[in-house]
Amino acid sequence: MRIRGKDKVPELLHKSASLFFNPEQGSFPSEWLTAYHHVELEVGCGRGTFLSQMASHHPTTFYIGIEKFVEIIARAATLALDQHIENIRFIHTDIGRSLDLFPPESMHTIYLNFSDPWPRRRNEIKRLTHARHLAVYRHILQKNGILELKTDNSPFFDWSLQSLRKDGWVIQDVDYRVADLAPQGEETRGKYIQTEYEQKFRRLQLPIFHAIASLN
Repeated sequence: MRIRGKDKVPELLHKSASLFFNPEQGSFPSEWLTAYHHVELEVGCGRGTFLSQMASHHPTTFYIGIEKFVEIIARAATLALDQHIENIRFIHTDIGRSLDLFPPESMHTIYLNFSDPWPRRRNEIKRLTHARHLAVYRHILQKNGILELKTDNSPFFDWSLQSLRKDGWVIQDVDYRVADLAPQGEETRGKYIQTEYEQKFRRLQLPIFHAIASLN
């Protein structure tokens, strides 16, 4: 992945340090997880467009974004800081560390927005809907928790639905063309909050796929 503006990263990290949690410090602070009505996690939060909008719309919910590229997550945290969003934190890590960071059944919702589809068959294990990652989500999701998946990639979407079903998840809702505009009253749902990738894909008139899955 080619990432521009790497020279600005130290400045951005320093500026937004209050919104970061260092995974080397151990488990995520329990007081942050219990102080809010719900805790929701975005895996691969990118530049934070989606997560900052969600946090702004839902102040009683605590949002956590994890991202493995520090150059990208630095911008996500800076965006939230500039918007004075308090119910949000970011972690420079990958989903594999979540078992060490979060206690069991601590998340109400996990979002997978426009994840890398890893189209080559030999890379299936890297997909965020592969069974090895689903095991992590199963561990940190509450019993009534849900997993939300959104993508523009049809083969990846179908493969993910199959992977979820094979792993014992219940598919509650599937939408093969998410509407450009949310129905009245649903404007602040994660399904209709657009990431920067989604905005780009919609300009190209590509269909957007969405699914909700729950634990059995």
